[in-house]
Amino acid sequence: MEMKLVKSSHAVGESNYHIQLTPAYRQDIFVEKEVAELTLAYVVEKLVELKVVVLGYGFGPDHFHLFLANVRFVGEIELVRQIKGYSSFMMRKNFWHLFKAKPWGKKFWSEGHFYRSVGAVNSVTMKKYVKEQDKHWETIKVKEIKPIAQTKLGDFRS
Repeated sequence: MEMKLVKSSHAVGESNYHIQLTPAYRQDIFVEKEVAELTLAYVVEKLVELKVVVLGYGFGPDHFHLFLANVRFVGEIELVRQIKGYSSFMMRKNFWHLFKAKPWGKKFWSEGHFYRSVGAVNSVTMKKYVKEQDKHWETIKVKEIKPIAQTKLGDFRS
């Protein structure tokens, strides 16, 4: 999938990011499929609100990759703050029972994040960006999100 330049009334361009987030204390919480799906659903919910397009994502047992496009209405730091803050709050509020055995107090995410501004993003470039990272991750699957295939949060509520 090749991205085209986005046109608005006063600008033309593209703004794509590869962002990687890590759970607090690098816990392997994403081994649990439910935790990964719910985290993704909350992150996507916030990104839709911010008018950011999700091109793809991938989970390792202890990290989460996002490939984003149309990041025009919010800066990179604020974008990460918003998605980490919202997903952390909602996961701890609604699904604490899924990961309360992990020793991390009231935190969900670690303090930092990785980001890279990227050009046109497709499945080949997503895999390349993940593979070229400084850290050696376990192999992850990078999938494309279809807008209608978002997880229904109500299906997981206890």
